[in-house]
Amino acid sequence: MKKERYLKAAGLICLCLAVLAAAVCTVTGIYVFNASVAHAVDPQRATLECKREILERRGFDTAQFEKTYHAEKVMIKSSFDGHIIPANYLTIDGSRQRKTVVMTHGLNGNRLTAYPVAAMLLRHGFNVLTYDQRESGENKAPYMTCGYWESRDFRDCVEYVRRCAGKEVAVGGWGSSIGGATVGFYLGTKSAQENLDFAILDCPVSNVRDASAFLTKKTDWIPENFKLAMGNLALKLRLGYGYEKGNVCDYVRKTTVPVLIFNSRADRVTPYYMGRDLFRAMEKNQKELVTVDDSGHTDLYLDHPGDYEDAMMEFIEETAAP
Repeated sequence: MKKERYLKAAGLICLCLAVLAAAVCTVTGIYVFNASVAHAVDPQRATLECKREILERRGFDTAQFEKTYHAEKVMIKSSFDGHIIPANYLTIDGSRQRKTVVMTHGLNGNRLTAYPVAAMLLRHGFNVLTYDQRESGENKAPYMTCGYWESRDFRDCVEYVRRCAGKEVAVGGWGSSIGGATVGFYLGTKSAQENLDFAILDCPVSNVRDASAFLTKKTDWIPENFKLAMGNLALKLRLGYGYEKGNVCDYVRKTTVPVLIFNSRADRVTPYYMGRDLFRAMEKNQKELVTVDDSGHTDLYLDHPGDYEDAMMEFIEETAAP
């Protein structure tokens, strides 16, 4: 009888431990999914009003800029899941039949975030289409996927611009931070080889796993490998893909599109190795890596506007068709 009681007690303890372990795994997976996907975007910081205020505090008059460059709001339907992609089409003289750059922002940004760099491109004779990524600005599509699903919106925007601008002019892409990953995922597609003449990646994310680690850094007391394993499982169960599909290096490896990467050794959000890894991964294209030592995340144009502009324009002139 005593032995049977011990066995029952041991079985009960094992059952309790198993339930506790399952609960810990479940809660951890839900936390990582929410922090890095479902609720990663701050709904206040990602509004158009917030970005207008930030830009105007820096002396950038968004209203005058939009008036000068004939800003037209366009609504592009996603071919991926049918949501609407809000965008601003900025033109030099109202004509869309001109070389154009499609611009995409990072986390908590929107289609206004890229305006300072867009102004530089417009001064050099480019039109610009800048749009809201998922869950940002006026884009209502759920889930921020660190560029993976966002690359479908980027494809739709590039193909829209190609139809507007025509087949004979250059169309390029520019993306910062998670927007850099968005462009990077797109670079691995047939559409990119057919429609994109160059790409600029500014402090790009190189893989979803590391981005998820950064977005969950507040819980450093949870072992990272366990935390991300549970997050990966939750991602697969909820959205049908995992971190193994989120390595941007795998997508840029065979692209033929010329790519210029900007990064900084002082970047603590997308560390230097991310841009370096993307640069090293590319095997089939013309490529260039421009690195500074002192700029924070996506601050290269703010800190080094002349060098940034020179590097970008020289690269485009060398690689893109007229």
